[in-house]
Amino acid sequence: MVDQSVAFTGAPFFVVGAIWFVIFGLFLSITCFCYCCCRKEPFGYSKTAYTVSLVLLILFTITTIVGCIVLYTGQGKFNSSTKKALKYIAHQAEITAKTLGNVSDDLAVAKKIAVAQVFLPVDVQADIDKIQTKLNASAIELSKRTEANKKHIQKILRTVYVLHTPLLYEASRVVANYHLQLPIQ
Repeated sequence: MVDQSVAFTGAPFFVVGAIWFVIFGLFLSITCFCYCCCRKEPFGYSKTAYTVSLVLLILFTITTIVGCIVLYTGQGKFNSSTKKALKYIAHQAEITAKTLGNVSDDLAVAKKIAVAQVFLPVDVQADIDKIQTKLNASAIELSKRTEANKKHIQKILRTVYVLHTPLLYEASRVVANYHLQLPIQ
């Protein structure tokens, strides 16, 4: 259930972004086609066209800023919840490994128990030794794999964060550059 909510948190924004890029691409293609194929004498635009352009630019800039903020905070929440889940899983694996070690220690103590000076048969003691060896090996393997998986997941989270930050920077830079290139008369 958690992975579904995390997966769909940003889905509406990605859909809006994809639609925006498709529409932008269509308008850009139409503009290029008209510019290349239908050459006319250059003329100035009316003040209404500049006003509409400025209003749309401000509207889309605000939308971009809000989208970046939502994306940034969502990424922070995702990282936080993933780190908490990872910490919980690692803690549970540590508890399991300790429990396996404790069971192995209990078996070692049980092997030495004698009732009326009668000890466990040698074959039962050998079976207990085999079980102890397997339990200890399982505890060690569990600890190693947990640590390796923890490091791997942390590396992936760092990579996602490193890829996410430049995207926000680039979106902000593009909006700022577009503001600087707006012709005002």
